[in-house]
Amino acid sequence: MELAGQIRRLRTERGLLQDDLAAAVYVSRQTVSSWENDKTYPDVQSLVLLSQLFDVSIDELIQGDVAVMRRTVEEDSRKMRWLSGVVLVAMVLAVAFFVGLAVAWRDPTGIGNLAKGEVAGVAVFLPLYAIGMAAAVWVERIKGRHDLVAYREIVAFANGEPMGDDERQGHGFARKHPTAAVAMKFAFCAAAGAVVGLLVYKLVS
Repeated sequence: MELAGQIRRLRTERGLLQDDLAAAVYVSRQTVSSWENDKTYPDVQSLVLLSQLFDVSIDELIQGDVAVMRRTVEEDSRKMRWLSGVVLVAMVLAVAFFVGLAVAWRDPTGIGNLAKGEVAGVAVFLPLYAIGMAAAVWVERIKGRHDLVAYREIVAFANGEPMGDDERQGHGFARKHPTAAVAMKFAFCAAAGAVVGLLVYKLVS
């Protein structure tokens, strides 16, 4: 987008290093580098600080980027809603098939106390669970690739409807530690899946 070039040009014209700019707007040098390489987009607070530092309006900074962001948010929001539906359906079907097969097919397998239905249920559960998790990963990649949290803030701001401080602060950890945030989400999903599986197994055994 145009902002990446704008930040780089304005910083260079003023003889600032990335470290200098980072200190002036209270972010890390890596964040400034990500902005200038069009990997992420500043949030509203950072845009305000940049406009003050460079003595230009926010409109001049972002120029035609808002229209692009609006299209990106709309398209990726639709895609994420569809993928979220895939996650939900896959998880519901996984549990439903496991319970149904485990209850209906009680013939022993000869492997411990496992019934054939339980083995078949696990065989169906695992690929459906994998599909759901793959869709969840896809959602996270879309959000990470476009920094959709920041995009929504800019679009709302441009429309005269800035997001509240509480909502912006709620995404602070995810922005500063994206890998840790994703790891926490998947650890939660794995733990939830293990708990549900254990409960289901106890119910049908």
